[in-house]
Order: sequence, then C-alpha cells, then structure tokens
Amino acid sequence: MNLKIVSAVRDVGVTKGATGPHFMECDDGKTYLVKFSGGSKVAVNEHLGHLLARAVTLPSPPSVLVEVSAEMIAHSVDMRNRGIAPGLHQGSEAVPNSSDLAGFEGRHGRLDEELVNWEVLPGTICLDNWILTEDRDRADNHLLQAVPGGFRYHMVDFTHSFTGTNWTADSLEQGSYLRVLMPMLPQVAASVRGLGSLESTLRKIESVRDSAVEEAVATIPAAWNVTPEERLTLVSFLELRRGLLRSVLTSNRDRFANWAE
Repeated sequence: MNLKIVSAVRDVGVTKGATGPHFMECDDGKTYLVKFSGGSKVAVNEHLGHLLARAVTLPSPPSVLVEVSAEMIAHSVDMRNRGIAPGLHQGSEAVPNSSDLAGFEGRHGRLDEELVNWEVLPGTICLDNWILTEDRDRADNHLLQAVPGGFRYHMVDFTHSFTGTNWTADSLEQGSYLRVLMPMLPQVAASVRGLGSLESTLRKIESVRDSAVEEAVATIPAAWNVTPEERLTLVSFLELRRGLLRSVLTSNRDRFANWAE
C-alpha cells in the first residue's frame, strides 16, 4: 500500500470531537483533519479504518500521515497543554461542502432517496461489523457532501473501532468471535433489503488476502507504540472476523426491518 506523507504548514485549530482533532493545511495544498498519536489507539484506528474502507471501495476520505513539527506544536496552546509529540499523526482529507448527518435530520426526504451513492449504505454495515465500530449509531459519524443532484455519503470516524480507543491484544482476541451486530442508525439499516444488499461488499471483504491485511497493519508507524504482539493479534483479528462476517450479518437479520429474503 502506497502511503502518502505530508507536512503540516498551518494549524487551522482544534475542532469538535472528543479526541480534539485539528484541521491542518499541509504542503500538498490540501487540508486534513488530524488525529494525534500517543496515549491511545485513536490514530491507529483511524489509519486502519480509512485504509480498509478504501480497500473495499467504500467512500472514505483519503488518509495520510501528517508530519507535525515541534515549532507548530509550540505555537498551539491546545497541543502544548495536551503534550502532543512532534512526528507523524493521522490525517483525513477534508471534504468540501460537507456536514454530518445531524444537519440532514430536519429534511423531509429519506436518506437513501437523497444520496447520489445510496447503494453504498449496506456496505458500510459490513465494514463496521468487520472492524467492530461501536458508535456508528451517532449522526455525527456520517458525513454528507452537497453535490449536484443531492448528497454524497462518506464514511468517517473510526475512532471507536477495533474494540475501542485503548484496545489491547486481549480485547482483540475477545472481540474476534463477537457475534453481536454493531450499532447502526435506523436510516442506514433500512437500506438493507436482504443478503443481496450486502453481497457486493461482503465478497470484497472476503476477497481481501491475508498478505493485504498484513501489509495494512505493517503501515502503522513504529512511533505509534503498537507492540509486535499487538500487530500480530490485529492481523489475526481481521482475518478471523473476515471469515465470520457473513454469518454474523445473516444471523442478525431480525435487526433489519426491511430484510425480505
């Protein structure tokens, strides 16, 4: 996997979110939402979540590694107070003309009627149950971009995937065989009409080779303090859940009000 590394040139400032991410302009001319490494697995989760989403062709902003300098940190009260270390952090490319799903809730149309890429919604459920995203039932974890003809859906925020922000080898081992369906919004669940709705993304996930899983985990920077044991367990977690995913979804068909098969 070719991983892009950019350097932050201007700190736009902290934005909303429990993890306190910053928008930063970088030397490639783009702006990224940066989540910081160190102290938790937030950056790891975001990094892998975006990589895997794009690997199975789900719409997710490009993820990069952002080099943040000591000088930039020194000029930010927030970063100084939080003890952010200079070095590589995770960045997701900012999506123009976008807002989270909370801003959509006042509209009268159905979500799948207003999206120009509505067909991706069932696939997002597949990914979230592969990597155990625990909070996709929050409106602010869904991004809608205004485009001609409606809105384009983007998967964002993988902070609470992989059993949480402070996962360990033990928690991954315990989560590998979890058969409970991950939380989801009713509007997204309504897009599933049966196994056929999920089949395309299921097949893509099931076709991800072991070597590709290993390669994705290998892209986690060494400075992010993921131990060799945790890396091995993470690979095993992804491979085991990949094989279990189809049965998890079908055995929980009663959670989908429109499942007709």
